[in-house]
Order: sequence, then structure tokens, then C-alpha cells
Amino acid sequence: MDYLKELAGRANLIATWEAWSPAYRILAVAVGLAFAYWALRVLIPAVLGVLRPVLLVAFALAAVWALFPEATCSIEFISKLPAICAR
Repeated sequence: MDYLKELAGRANLIATWEAWSPAYRILAVAVGLAFAYWALRVLIPAVLGVLRPVLLVAFALAAVWALFPEATCSIEFISKLPAICAR
């Protein structure tokens, strides 16, 4: 860890944001926004692909709860959720 701190100190990466020049600030913000955009474009379809079955079950359960709230609250693990089955 000390080695990484030494390298960061030599590269002047420990300096505060105010010590950076405006050109480096703009570059850092632009690179951060580009990385965030890329990460969202890659991760959201993958996450939605993995969570699609969970979302379908949640949607079906919400539809059943809207039609039959008492019957849905009789299910043991759902009855423990206070936001859904307030007594």
C-alpha cells in the first residue's frame, strides 16, 4: 500500500480537486461521464436479462395482491412484509 501511495505522490494524484487545473478537471469529468455511459449501456441489459424472471414473478404477485389482498397476505413470507400486509 505504501508503494501505491508513493507512486500516487510522484504522479501528484494526491492533490485536491481545487489544485487541479481547469483542463484536467474537464478531462476528468468527461472521462467519468463517458465511463458511466458505457457502464450503463453494458450493465443495464445484462441486469435486466438476469432479473427478467424475478420482475415477471413480482408483477404477477402484485396483480394477484391487487385482486385478492387477503389471500395474498395469507402466504407466510408475504405476510411478514409490513408495507404490503399492514394489519
